[in-house]
Amino acid sequence: MSLKDKIRFKNGKLKVMQISDLQDTKNTSVDTLQFVDDAIEKVKPDFIILTGDQLDVVGLWGKGEKAEKNVEIAIRRLFSVIEKHNIPYVLTFGNHDRETGVSNEKQAEVYKTLKNCICFDDFNDGRPDVGTFNVPVLSSDGERVALNFYVMDTHSKTKGVGYEGVNDKQLEWYRSVGEKLKAENGGDFVPSMVFQHIPVSNIMELFKEVPKGTKGAQCDFVKGNSKYWILDEEKLFHNYTYGETPSMTLGTKQFDAMKAQGDVFAMYFGHDHYNSFAGKVDGIDLGYCPGMGYNAYGTKHRAFRVFKFDENDVKNYKTYSLNYKDCCNKMKTAPFKNAFSYWSPCNPAAAGPFAAKILSVLVPVIVALVLVYNFVSAEFVTGLLITLAVATAVYIPAGLIYNKILRDKIFKKI
Repeated sequence: MSLKDKIRFKNGKLKVMQISDLQDTKNTSVDTLQFVDDAIEKVKPDFIILTGDQLDVVGLWGKGEKAEKNVEIAIRRLFSVIEKHNIPYVLTFGNHDRETGVSNEKQAEVYKTLKNCICFDDFNDGRPDVGTFNVPVLSSDGERVALNFYVMDTHSKTKGVGYEGVNDKQLEWYRSVGEKLKAENGGDFVPSMVFQHIPVSNIMELFKEVPKGTKGAQCDFVKGNSKYWILDEEKLFHNYTYGETPSMTLGTKQFDAMKAQGDVFAMYFGHDHYNSFAGKVDGIDLGYCPGMGYNAYGTKHRAFRVFKFDENDVKNYKTYSLNYKDCCNKMKTAPFKNAFSYWSPCNPAAAGPFAAKILSVLVPVIVALVLVYNFVSAEFVTGLLITLAVATAVYIPAGLIYNKILRDKIFKKI
């Protein structure tokens, strides 16, 4: 069945869920499984769009056939909780997906076998690459395309700074699809949104540069600690979370091409896990979906984004983010790992301040232990260190076993 036959408004309404940066491995995160399952149950979306980095590069995937097998295992386990809800979904790829060593095309062959993944039925339908396509959404009566989603692959890192982004071949395809939809729509462009992994550089127009040390400021993606930014609240249109300056595409013509064609009214991205905000730049909404997966860095409570559309006024959509505590009442199963992920740096420029924070805690502790050892009780310090070592040696394997038991229990219910 084609995409056009699959997706349509229901009684004039459409609810879409955007999921990004699950970044999972073959050892699927129980916290991620619980969150995705409960989130879909709470929101009950009509349609789901995943905007890349379903898998994590740090997965010990192996090489060749072993990597392909492990990637398939990871995909089937991770998507089992999505499949159980019987809701159609599409996905594109992020920079980490291809860094598993298994091509997007081979991954798409696995996704193609999943019942509710509807975007890989035909790789040769004119799309410029396997992860770039469009999703026409029909009106409730099925008579017209009321809304169109462009889902685009932003590829991986460049040899220099930044990411490849959308290329000229993809933009040529984008223009042709827009014109085709326009011709079928009586000469008017179909209102369209873009979903992709890595943000365009124009999103920096939502920021303002500030001096180092300014409350809430984050270092620059390109210039590192020599430049700092905060969001310009006057340019945003809803509550926001900001934890890292955009790690973006550089030099791409995408935004200008879409502004010139005039059909795109909004673009939403993933990639930068801490960020959840949206604002308008030159008439186009630019926004973020935060990271949802617990096998990667991110906010204390991972999150996702929801969109609500009215088919008679699709540009006046409503959107908001929900996080783990909004959807789940289950205890997290890997609290120490999650805490480390929460505090860990999001890019190389943030590694220095992160290391400084670690040292600011460790140095006083070490000094205190040395003083106690030399002047109070050597036996106490020795006993404390042995206790910590034993506790760590017990906790790590016990945690792995506990998570495996819970993971297997979840899979058996599906």
